[in-house]
Amino acid sequence: MIDPVSGKEYPEELIKTAAKISGISYDALIERIKSGRVVLLEEGKILKRGYTTGTCAAAASKAAALLFAGKEAKKVEITTPVGVKVEMNIASSDKADCTACVRVDSGDYKGDTFTGMLICAKARRFPVFFIRAGKGIGIIKKNGLGKVGAPDIYPHILTNIEANVKEVLSGGVEIEIFVPEGEEIAKNTVLPVLGIEGGIPIFGATGFIEPYTDGGYKHVIDFLVSDIKDVIGVSTGAMSKRFAIEKLDFPENRIIIAGNFVLHAIEKSKAEKKVIFTMPAKICDMLGINAHEHFDFEFSSVGELVERLKRTDYERLKTFFGSLAETLSQKTDADVYVFDSSGDIMGCFLKMQNKKN
Repeated sequence: MIDPVSGKEYPEELIKTAAKISGISYDALIERIKSGRVVLLEEGKILKRGYTTGTCAAAASKAAALLFAGKEAKKVEITTPVGVKVEMNIASSDKADCTACVRVDSGDYKGDTFTGMLICAKARRFPVFFIRAGKGIGIIKKNGLGKVGAPDIYPHILTNIEANVKEVLSGGVEIEIFVPEGEEIAKNTVLPVLGIEGGIPIFGATGFIEPYTDGGYKHVIDFLVSDIKDVIGVSTGAMSKRFAIEKLDFPENRIIIAGNFVLHAIEKSKAEKKVIFTMPAKICDMLGINAHEHFDFEFSSVGELVERLKRTDYERLKTFFGSLAETLSQKTDADVYVFDSSGDIMGCFLKMQNKKN
């Protein structure tokens, strides 16, 4: 049985064990795996995936389109970017206003700031099909994240929303996506530091949120890395993964997000070539480096250090993170890229290149 989201093949015995442990039938578990909603760990434990803001936006948009077409919209079925169909409940709707909202369910990823938040969409008549970003969606303010001044809705998400809406409507319609609590929630995240202001991004590569839990995610990583034999990228988060794809053209299906378990992922991987993608603060954490001990001036965070030295002493900054990249490479036997919040490479160490030199 193949997991339709990760592509991981689950052995028959593992599925039987997981069904027994969870107290459900074998056939019922097969259907859950097909839905993309569950991840099986090696001992048979089941973790639940969540749905990304992109999936929730697509569901809300299709529901709004149904209301616009004069139909009911208590539940909607949408197709995610990986082709898996999911049915989602509509948390609230206004038939007269053609507005529908979906509540984010992050599954077993307990640390997700966005869980429980409403993603909403409103449909109105328009000469052509158009998606508008409304209140609570972040605006790109820094180079490297996309077009400065544009809403942070990933291009493939826009395509996915359009495809799902056009299953309901063929004529011109404007879909306005908005997040009522987006601006307030975003203030308490790293988004403003990264250059996303005024709200949250509408994103998600697969349409699903992996269950990043300290108790179980190491096992998920073990599964994800086991099938990648040629080249693997291990990122500390969604931002460094995004830069690896956009700046380095690294294949998306070869990158796993490992969070705080990058070293574990590299250790478990049997790939011929390994590459780490990280941000400045994360590489300091991985190496146990206190950046304050290396600079003779005050700064509140590594992010502030980077922004300050980019303006005043760029070479010193690159030398520092280049040295950390080399140290991490020697420790892990992997290539290392350190990106800042604009997607610029602050440090880089490539094993083969340096062996030739």
